[in-house]
Amino acid sequence: MNPRYFGDTRDLFKFDLIRHIMKSLPDMASFTFVPMLTETGGKDGQKKSVKKDLGQAFTAGKAGTQNRDLSALMERLQEIYSSLEYFTNVRSYFEREQIMTEIFYKIRFTRENRNHYFQKVIEKSPARSLVFLDPDTGLEESIPDEKHLHFSEVKSIHDNMDAGSILMICQHFPRVKREGYIRNRCSQLATLTGTSPVAITDNEIVFFLIAKNPKLKERMKNCIDSYADCYPDLNSCACA
Repeated sequence: MNPRYFGDTRDLFKFDLIRHIMKSLPDMASFTFVPMLTETGGKDGQKKSVKKDLGQAFTAGKAGTQNRDLSALMERLQEIYSSLEYFTNVRSYFEREQIMTEIFYKIRFTRENRNHYFQKVIEKSPARSLVFLDPDTGLEESIPDEKHLHFSEVKSIHDNMDAGSILMICQHFPRVKREGYIRNRCSQLATLTGTSPVAITDNEIVFFLIAKNPKLKERMKNCIDSYADCYPDLNSCACA
């Protein structure tokens, strides 16, 4: 993720969805946030301005806007320039919701340190955790830069997580047809992990969720479907 976009509507969507998952699946022990934090293009404290579109999101009834406490936090986060302050506020929000939270934010994510970065994630991720990978852009099949998550990294984290955990991946849409893109990515992830993902999208970003345990996957699917039913711009699907 990029600090330029702290507190935008995508943050509102993803954090509200995560809250919904954790509340709907109470046997999940914790939320593990892997932000893959990149540079802003300037020094920390020199965040460039971005479009503040929360007002438009409320008017349109976009994902997360029913959560007033989180929406108020997003407005504050848009004014934050420090990565430390941002992640402290995010952790505090989830802890107020009684959700144990681990965030890997102390080092920037770069192409050069990515092997070390993901090894630390594997070593420190607890059992029965929602592990959320949040790259700046999304998955990359060939040679990833600091904005991308590689398929081999997804496989490594998936293979090392326990059967009670869920892997969640954020993907920004390229300029292609949405339905075909989601279907293709689902097929790739199913081949990679041996498990078909569940997907949810607002047609701007899509989240892929993978659970090894079939019973957990079914409960997760029901959870995602119920969240999608709350907002008119959301679509969910189980990628068979």
